[in-house]
This record gives sequence, structure tokens and C-alpha cells, in this order.
Amino acid sequence: LFITLIFFTAIAAKATNNADSSIFYLQKAKESKEARRIWDAEKYFQKSIDFNPENEAARLEFANYYCEQRKYNFALQQFNNLLQKNPNHPTALPKILDLSFVLRKWTDVISYAARITAANIKVDKLNYMVAKSHFEEENYGQARKYLLLQIAETPTHKETVTLLGKVYVEMSQYAEAINMYKKTLELNPNDFELLYEIGLLYSAQSNESEAVKYFELAAEKGIKQDLVFLENLGMSYLEFNIPKGVEVLNKVLAKKPGDVEILTQIAQAYYKSENFAVAYDLYSKIFENDNTNVKALYMSGVAMIKKGDKTRGAQICDKAISLDSKLGTLRSQKSVL
Repeated sequence: LFITLIFFTAIAAKATNNADSSIFYLQKAKESKEARRIWDAEKYFQKSIDFNPENEAARLEFANYYCEQRKYNFALQQFNNLLQKNPNHPTALPKILDLSFVLRKWTDVISYAARITAANIKVDKLNYMVAKSHFEEENYGQARKYLLLQIAETPTHKETVTLLGKVYVEMSQYAEAINMYKKTLELNPNDFELLYEIGLLYSAQSNESEAVKYFELAAEKGIKQDLVFLENLGMSYLEFNIPKGVEVLNKVLAKKPGDVEILTQIAQAYYKSENFAVAYDLYSKIFENDNTNVKALYMSGVAMIKKGDKTRGAQICDKAISLDSKLGTLRSQKSVL
């Protein structure tokens, strides 16, 4: 009995010593972290846990340390250890949700969020995180559901409103998307990226005058006027102001000479505005640059016919059809555009 008592006393003493050692090394880890001795801190955190794996404070501190060092997978290991002991751990569960979000583990985010909701744990912007995860998983109906819930809580949260706009875009509900983006603009009228996005949405609805309005506003606010921006701006102008559209697109052609798509769009704009002489010149130029573009040759013939030279125009069309018989079907159409 005496020997047994000594045995258990020794075990208890060892456990106490281990616990004390764990606390000691945890303190050294904190001090090292504050002093920016990173490797020492990590070593002491590990020793603290080695001496007492049940030291919850040490695991939380170690996990937070890993987060600060952006060693997210190591942080997940520490948080998961806590969740194994308490599946609804009020600190570890929200932390692992945040990490899953940062690491773009969208399915995990949705799963952890459901557990957090069931456990009645308060997490800021939880519905937004769930919505973002559904959006990335291309489940736009669920994304919209959670975004509407988040907007009810935080109507001025820019990321929520903007993401809802993107959801509406994916669902081809452009009017709703524009309304969402305009709400976001109320919070920051100088957001040139959002102004540009609204312009793109108006263009998608073939409302080119409104598209140009927002493209120009984006330019005023400082958006980089790269080739993509200029091309979108120029293409929109072509629909109602051809000279201005050509002026803008010439800036693109200066860096992308002979760009077939741009030249074709300009030619079509002149054709639709019944300026057949310019349309003919442009279609001819396109074919000269690329003699495999037989459609351009055919269109130059059509423009020539519309201009009044039916004989020469018909000859050009016949030549194009001889190179590509499929173009013969265009003769029976009212419009070849």
C-alpha cells in the first residue's frame, strides 16, 4: 500500500511539474514572440504543448502565432485539436472558419458556418462568408439568399452589396446588378472600378449611351485607360457616335495595328450608318491584311453594291462565294451583319 501511494504521488508530482513546465514555456514563447524572436517562440510553444497537451491556452496562442506567421495549415492543426475535444469550441470554431475562408476552402466554410449557427456562436459577417463560398461554388441562388440576409444586418457593407451585384450578373439580371452597384457607389462615389463595371453592365444591355457615361466617369475618377478599357469605350461610342468611337479605337489600333476585330466593328458601324464608301475601304483593308477572311471580302462587295456600283460589287461577292460557298446563303438574307 505504501509503495502504491508513493507511485501515485510520483505521478501526481510529475503531472504538476509538467503543467508548471507547460506554463513556464508558454510564458517564454509569449516573451519571444513580443521580442520578435520568431524561431524561439515557435520552439517554446511546442515545448509548452509537449509538456501538457491539454493546455488549451497554449494551443490557442500557438495557433494564433501560426496565423500571424501565415502558416495557416499548422494553425488549423492546433484548432482542430481543440475541436476534437469540444466540437463547438467558442474560440476555435470561429477561428477555423476564418482560416478556411482565407484558404478558399469553400465547402469547409459552409460546413463550419452551419455548426456555428447551430451552436449559437456570434460571428461577424457570417452570412457574407457563406454567400461568398456559395458564389465561388457557382451556387448563385444560395449566394443570393445569404447576401440578402447579410444586407438586412449590414446594409452599408460594400463587399456584400458588390457581391450581390456579381450574383445578379451571373444570373443575367443586369438591372438588379446595376441597382446594387449604384448603392455601393453611394458609399464611395470615386470608386472607378465600380463605375466601369456599371458601364459594362449597361453595354451588356445594349444601352451604349449609359455605358459611355459610366466609362467616362471611371476615366475621370482615375481608372487606368488600358487597351481593354479603350476598346470597350470605343465600341460603345460606335453605336451612336461613330467619329468619337473611331477616335477612341484608333488609340487601340496604334498599339494593335491591323486588329481584325476592331476594324470589323468599325466597318460594321459605318455600314449600318449607310456610309458605304468608308465601309468598303475598311472591309477591303481587312481582306488585304488577311486573305483568309473571305467574309470581309464579301462584305466589301455588299458595301460596293450599296454604294451604287452593283456590277463591281456583285463581282466581288461572286469571288468571295467561290472561295467559300457558305457565303452564298447571305444573299437571301435582308441583313448580312
